[in-house]
Amino acid sequence: MSEKAATLGEKAIGAVQNNVTQALGLIYGLGMLTWTAFNQMNSNYWSYFLTEICGLEPTVMGTVKAVTGVGEWFFVIIAAIIIERVWLKHGQYRSWLLIAPPATFVCLLMTFVDPVFLDMGAKTAWMIFFQIVGGFFSSFFMIAATSIVPVISRTEADRTLLSQRKAQGNMLVKVLFAAVSLPAILAINGLVYRVPAGENAQNAGPAGFTVLALVFGIIMIVMFVVMYKRIDGMDPTQKITEERAAARRRGEKVPPLEAGEKVNLFEMIKNLPALIGLFAEIIRFIAQMTIQSMAMYVFTYAFGDVAMAAVMLTAANVTGLVATFVSEPIARKVGIRATYLAGIGISCVSMVACFLVGATGEMAFIVCICAAYFGMNFMNGTMMGMQSNAIAYGEWRDGKTAKAFIMSTFQWCPKIANAVAGALTGFGLAAIGFVSGMEASAELAQGMINIICLIPAVAFAIAFVAFFFGYRLNSKKMGQIAADLAEREAAKKAAAQE
Repeated sequence: MSEKAATLGEKAIGAVQNNVTQALGLIYGLGMLTWTAFNQMNSNYWSYFLTEICGLEPTVMGTVKAVTGVGEWFFVIIAAIIIERVWLKHGQYRSWLLIAPPATFVCLLMTFVDPVFLDMGAKTAWMIFFQIVGGFFSSFFMIAATSIVPVISRTEADRTLLSQRKAQGNMLVKVLFAAVSLPAILAINGLVYRVPAGENAQNAGPAGFTVLALVFGIIMIVMFVVMYKRIDGMDPTQKITEERAAARRRGEKVPPLEAGEKVNLFEMIKNLPALIGLFAEIIRFIAQMTIQSMAMYVFTYAFGDVAMAAVMLTAANVTGLVATFVSEPIARKVGIRATYLAGIGISCVSMVACFLVGATGEMAFIVCICAAYFGMNFMNGTMMGMQSNAIAYGEWRDGKTAKAFIMSTFQWCPKIANAVAGALTGFGLAAIGFVSGMEASAELAQGMINIICLIPAVAFAIAFVAFFFGYRLNSKKMGQIAADLAEREAAKKAAAQE
């Protein structure tokens, strides 16, 4: 390699090492947490809302969640293709942060409205339609926001910082959500329907759920506008698209953009770390969604104290928030792979313990769930870094960098998990003989404990084995990849200047 190329290589490596500041990481985390807040309504309360407020049978609820999960998964692919091929005025990625959140808000708000003027068949169709369309629009801004990460980062340290700030922001808002959401629902329903909070006010009607979804949705829109403004200039396609838009306004003929690298599902399958990472994240979301969707049932029917569901979720999310801070220095020390594996192991052991002792009392159950959340947020804290490492690996191996497609596959995780967890919990409740409003019994309590514990425990055990043998991108390997990519980039710049 020439001296000129070597000098450029050193400069390139230095630039990427200092590309992501703490302030930028904080802004990114604050922007992403607002979607988490709005989406928590779906994760925590939608199953309960469908059966207890809308009156759907548990099997119908499970079918609704399975159908919507599959539908959303399909439309994630469509969204990724559109983002890759349609570059809007303010950049390939950045533009969607402004356009998609309002449409998402309107559709998903409708899933927390009880259309009493419809029969059960039409009501079921209503929920499926708005959930799938809302999920479609959310795919645009989530793919765009996550695709920014590999664009602005090149080292494992950069990816760890952005990944941890996103996770910390998400866990912080989950703590606040868990603390205020159920009390707010009970208070609103108490005012609207004049039912004391201690007398199953959560079942009195949809008002509390609808108002809370409205508030969190508005906050989400405002914060994505702020994020859109803050990342001005970060999207590398922004200058191109804005110049093309200006040329059109001047009446000039603008040629079509050249098609980028075509990376399809086959290429994704060839990228084993990306495939294994995708599988592990699906497992994490299945476990998390099972716990969240079953919590209201367990505390209502097994423990007879629905208010403790808010206590459990608050405690679990505080524990998860602590885990994101604990895992950050660990990930910097031992690497993303080892930290993620530790998270899977902790989560698996915790859910096995919950199965063994969870039914003995509320506090034992809560402690075990908190321990599982600690492990899951070791995974959550390194998730985006793990994904971005897999993208860097694919670029290093094949020279293909279609970030939107690859990052979009990780948006499948909550969609697929929503379908699987919804079906398992819905049909699981039916299998143990649950009927809305039924009297509590020891058999019903143990059945619900089995559902909330065994599904995550088995899933985590499978994920640990798969990730240990299939995801081999340790810190040493990623250091080599970063150096090689920087050297290639420097060589290209040197060749262009000669």
